[in-house]
Amino acid sequence: MVSEQDLIGAWQLIAHYYLEDDGSTSEGPLGDDAVGLLIYHQSGHMAASMMRTRPATDGTATYLGSADDFLSYAGRWQLREGAVVHRVSIGSHARVIDTEQVREVLLTDGRLRLRRRLGGPHDYVVMDWQHA
Repeated sequence: MVSEQDLIGAWQLIAHYYLEDDGSTSEGPLGDDAVGLLIYHQSGHMAASMMRTRPATDGTATYLGSADDFLSYAGRWQLREGAVVHRVSIGSHARVIDTEQVREVLLTDGRLRLRRRLGGPHDYVVMDWQHA
């Protein structure tokens, strides 16, 4: 079982993809090269930012620049019944402000997996994180 202490700190996005009930995967909404930072503070505050990128010729990532290519929000967090709940107070998209974003949580070998059930056309969106 994941504890609050397990989550505290900064996490770097390492994978972002869709997962189907049959186990198949496909590129996530921000593409295969998405980058992100997730921070859980012991005070109960949190912040998450993710963006679409494309590989540059020198191996670094380059921001594409569209409002649809960036998602960020912050607020409070808590663990609840095998999930982490983000209570969003500010965000880059109005649709997430004043909502609870619930993510199934799994911690394996120091890697954090957050998974959210979708209403279709995909079954889940998955975000894998490692300590930054």
